[in-house]
Amino acid sequence: MEYGYIKEGKVFRNAFLDFPEREIGVVKENDESTFQYFTERFQSLEKEIEEIKEKVENQSNKGSYLMKVTNLKEGLSELDALGDFEAAHTTLTTIEGELNEYIIQNRHKNLQIKTALLEELKVVAKSHEWKSATAAVKEIQQKWIKTGAVDAEHRDRIEGEFKELTNSFFERKAEFYAELEKMMEEKEADYAQFVEKASKTLANSDASKLRDVQKQLMEEWKALGKIKPEKHSAFWNEFQGVLKSAFNKAKKSQSNKKASAEENEKSKRELLGNLEKLNEQIVPEVNLSQVRKDWKSIGFTSKSVTPELNESFMWVSGMLSEKIFLNQLLNKKAKKGISPEERDKLRIKLLYDLLNRDVNELKTFELNVEKFNTAKGLDSLLDQKLEQQKRKVEIKRELLKQLKSAQNQG
Repeated sequence: MEYGYIKEGKVFRNAFLDFPEREIGVVKENDESTFQYFTERFQSLEKEIEEIKEKVENQSNKGSYLMKVTNLKEGLSELDALGDFEAAHTTLTTIEGELNEYIIQNRHKNLQIKTALLEELKVVAKSHEWKSATAAVKEIQQKWIKTGAVDAEHRDRIEGEFKELTNSFFERKAEFYAELEKMMEEKEADYAQFVEKASKTLANSDASKLRDVQKQLMEEWKALGKIKPEKHSAFWNEFQGVLKSAFNKAKKSQSNKKASAEENEKSKRELLGNLEKLNEQIVPEVNLSQVRKDWKSIGFTSKSVTPELNESFMWVSGMLSEKIFLNQLLNKKAKKGISPEERDKLRIKLLYDLLNRDVNELKTFELNVEKFNTAKGLDSLLDQKLEQQKRKVEIKRELLKQLKSAQNQG
């Protein structure tokens, strides 16, 4: 036979190209049927090659057939069959070359597409218009997924940039809405604390002053700010229940006199005085959580002094909080055995870094606050957030002056 022979009951395939002749089986019945069997096996291979060739010519996803062609080509030398292996090898080599060229061209095209998508993403990912920007980012992601692979030499860079940009965008979005949610939760906590304080205040008020107390509480209620409607209704019902219970109780017995607005003001000023003394220290030892509880536990004060007292408390507690945080950060960053002078320098450097970060965040917030599309009721929260950010910058600047002054005196 042209492509093989039988010797001593064994079937051999002839050598082709660089592949030596090879024993591929044994005679089962007779020579003719054996040759027929191994010839039909080769014909099956030819049919498979023809089918792949046709698919490569007619289908768009040509690159997906490269592995199949390569595997067939590499498996020719081990195939137990009789036929024109050299022709099959040539055909598969030709198809393989065409596919490789196609893939090279296609990946170059993919690189151009993904580069353009990346540039588009760089612009969109900077936006603070979260709703429209999110839709745009997701659309770009879909186009990116539908676009095929690029050459290995570009893959890590371009895929890395794309992942970093998308991750950064969604992280910023999550942080923004988490901050809004946190602010809303803080406002809800204020309502809960108000109801708790109202209950205590009413319980300590005698019958003759309940109406005045109710009026004052209503003023405080109005100043609490906006929260979600369903939460507002729930707190309102709870507050009304507290009022009703207090008036019913007042009819039966007198309650202890509540602390006057003047006494509450005196208590708050004493607490502020203690905090101001602590604030003279670079590393104050104070439990701010307990201080804040003590402040809130003091009753209401006159409307004429309440804003001033609250502003003073927020300022001095903010200073103390910054000092505590700065000292914790310093302890993490400072190397063992560092001198006191170097420690002071490092403290100032860390504060500069924190101040620059807050200043940049403030600038970004001021530039974009008018662009935020927020749900109804969140405008005042954004104003509050802006004021908080400004206070953080002012506090750090004041602390920086204090640290520099202490360093010069040292």
